[in-house]
Amino acid sequence: MRILIAAIAAASLGLAACSQADVNEAEQETGQAADATGEAVGEAAEETGEALHNAGEAVEGAANDAAGAVERATDDNEATTP
Repeated sequence: MRILIAAIAAASLGLAACSQADVNEAEQETGQAADATGEAVGEAAEETGEALHNAGEAVEGAANDAAGAVERATDDNEATTP
């Protein structure tokens, strides 16, 4: 029991040894980490948006090509068939 009390007392002294400057520094570092995380998430979202836009453009092009191929394949007018 005395060992437990001594351990609790040592832990309490360790916590009390943290100065306000240490607490302020930890808060500042946490804020900086949060800002960096926010910036990284923003950049990732922008890049994802660009990739989705490019994918949409590619799908649109492929659909247009397929529609043109179907139109040419089903064209019965000899005047328009190459």
